[in-house]
Amino acid sequence: MEELSKSTVTLLGVVVGWLLGQGSELLRSHLKNRKLVGALNAELKDLQAHLEKSMERCAKSINTDDAPRATIWPHAITHPIYTQYYPEICLHITSDQRLSINSIYGHIATFNQRLAGDYAPQAIKRGLFLAYVDAKWAYELIDYYFRHNGKRNLADDEAKIREINADFQGFADKI
Repeated sequence: MEELSKSTVTLLGVVVGWLLGQGSELLRSHLKNRKLVGALNAELKDLQAHLEKSMERCAKSINTDDAPRATIWPHAITHPIYTQYYPEICLHITSDQRLSINSIYGHIATFNQRLAGDYAPQAIKRGLFLAYVDAKWAYELIDYYFRHNGKRNLADDEAKIREINADFQGFADKI
């Protein structure tokens, strides 16, 4: 009888140890995922600040009569967290958040492509305007993402879209 109780205690110890190990791994994984989502959110805030400065540079250059000599070309935007960790992060966020984030980074990719474009001197303002459009959309999408925690889509807010398009029209008239 004592032999049985020792084996039962040993087996119980193994089971409890295994459960603690699984719980520890689950907690570690959860904390890592929270940290990655937090890093992505921090990157989005940094991108928003960069986009704001880029929009200011584009606007200043578009409004200047001395373009292309007075052009202040914005810098391309890097996004290492999204590039390296998004496949892992996307498993731990909602579908609406994924759609919002993909829209944001899609506009950032287009913004970077526009900056890399080779524009003739007479087309620089047009190139800056196109870069401004993508920067503005990415900026507004980030703002909307944080304001609604990724649960609502900017495309559904007609008033905000009209406001953004009015901003674009003001610059389009100057080109």
